[in-house]
Amino acid sequence: MAEMQEFELFSSATNAVVARYPGRNYPGVLIQGDTLRGLLSELQELQEELEAGDLEAVQGIADVLEERFIEFLAHYENVLEENELELPYPGSVRKLK
Repeated sequence: MAEMQEFELFSSATNAVVARYPGRNYPGVLIQGDTLRGLLSELQELQEELEAGDLEAVQGIADVLEERFIEFLAHYENVLEENELELPYPGSVRKLK
């Protein structure tokens, strides 16, 4: 059964809510279920193309997945910076864009 808890909300952006759960040092990103399922579908398609040996299709799917994750992380990094919080990892994905 669902349990109500309070948490710190740093961004309520659609498909990229950034919040910190009590007791955690760093915020996390809440990804909607349909978005999560879409990411899994893309990974499954990548595996199918890899098994079929279509490396051009594999590269295309990998590029799309990479861009989606860069977008999530760039948003996360922007929100942490705006709230004067340190990143929980070294470097910044924003430099990759």
